[in-house]
Amino acid sequence: MEDIRLHIGLDDIDSPMGGCTTHIAVQIVHELSGKGNTWFTDYLNLIRLNPAVPWKTRGNGAVAIRLSVAGESDLVDVIEYVENRVDEYVAEYSNPKHQPSLVFLIGDVPGFLEKYGEKALYDFIPLDYALRVIGKLGEKIRVHAPRGRRGLIGALAAIGIQMLSGDYTYELIAYRKHEYIGKPRMIDENSIMEMDKATQGKTILNYDYESKRPLIIPRGPDPVLYGIRGEYPWDLIDAFKYLRVFEPVEYMAVFRTNQHTDSHLHPVDTVCDVHPYMCVRLTGTVSSKPRRIQGGHLVFKVCNECCMDVAVYEPTKRFRDVVEKLEPGDKVEVMGCVRPGSRSHGATLNLEKICVIELARKTIKLNPLCPKCGRRMESAGKGKGFKCRHCGYKSLELSKEEIVVPRDIQTMCYQPPLHVFKHVMRPLGRPVVHRVFTGSELITPFVWKLS
Repeated sequence: MEDIRLHIGLDDIDSPMGGCTTHIAVQIVHELSGKGNTWFTDYLNLIRLNPAVPWKTRGNGAVAIRLSVAGESDLVDVIEYVENRVDEYVAEYSNPKHQPSLVFLIGDVPGFLEKYGEKALYDFIPLDYALRVIGKLGEKIRVHAPRGRRGLIGALAAIGIQMLSGDYTYELIAYRKHEYIGKPRMIDENSIMEMDKATQGKTILNYDYESKRPLIIPRGPDPVLYGIRGEYPWDLIDAFKYLRVFEPVEYMAVFRTNQHTDSHLHPVDTVCDVHPYMCVRLTGTVSSKPRRIQGGHLVFKVCNECCMDVAVYEPTKRFRDVVEKLEPGDKVEVMGCVRPGSRSHGATLNLEKICVIELARKTIKLNPLCPKCGRRMESAGKGKGFKCRHCGYKSLELSKEEIVVPRDIQTMCYQPPLHVFKHVMRPLGRPVVHRVFTGSELITPFVWKLS
């Protein structure tokens, strides 16, 4: 009998009381790894979905577990075990605002589910669309959503996004023991900087030296102690050894993920193709001088057949100062997610990064220089030409000079400070890496229980 492939999608299990979708997924994998007739075919997949959807969790992350089982009875046992284990976890870390959901897919992932998953990275997915996809899968699928079905959207997408080719990264996450959740995380900050310097080019966004903030440590009361992101799993295993941690670690796990790849940015041809809650990258022309508004935010307009506002928010600090130097006529590529309009403004692109492609010629007109003394002249009145107040020279023939003004901005890409990056945003210093996942780099075990 051939092995049976099983994909398990989980979403919306986060809780402000200490719950986390990745946390329960790690526990499930650890517990299943001790059972016979079960083989994992991939790392845990951590999929960061569209960061603009209105009901997103903290990082809008869903998780997929991919494995094979020996036969039908093992399949039934695994499904029943996972459902019961998630129900126990949800009861412990209750969150009335969320709708924890599980999706089980038996066999290979069909093409239409892959397309659904891809769309969920950058666009708004209505629940009825997810339910239609589930219905199309027929007997291959089983769902478990005891407290509402909204979490099915992300759980289904996590299964569809297999990341078999293209750009992906890895994250090693360490989890706290239950009694430490909600307390300050006890990690030597200097050791984070030491790790960052020792693993440059191999790890991603460990520390923001500008704001003096560690980036591997979350701030909420969740069970994650730290998360190190990088290019390959063995780099992460080397990296965590630099850290000086002064509290026990309960679990540690390696995830394969779309973090820091810009997979949420969907290329569109014109502004006309954009709609609310969509994350896009598009090229257009600046049509209005950037201006500061209440709260210190910056707004300008970009046009390409249609026009829309682009906003740069106050927390991005110096990023606003760069964008403020744009002028009408500049050609730019803007990247970000679209906030819906309101009574006071239309749909607005929340800017994540910008590439200046071409600078417009900026000129000013000045009164002519006096041909006798070389000083700048002034108007002698309408239709009376110019006069020099220093030497008295007058002229009806001279006209204003057009002066090209040097631009204090370059044709290059710009990004905000690192501490405001979303999980899925790719830093400019990280190249796009095209990979093919064959499973040959799968390190087993990839989940460890340490205490």
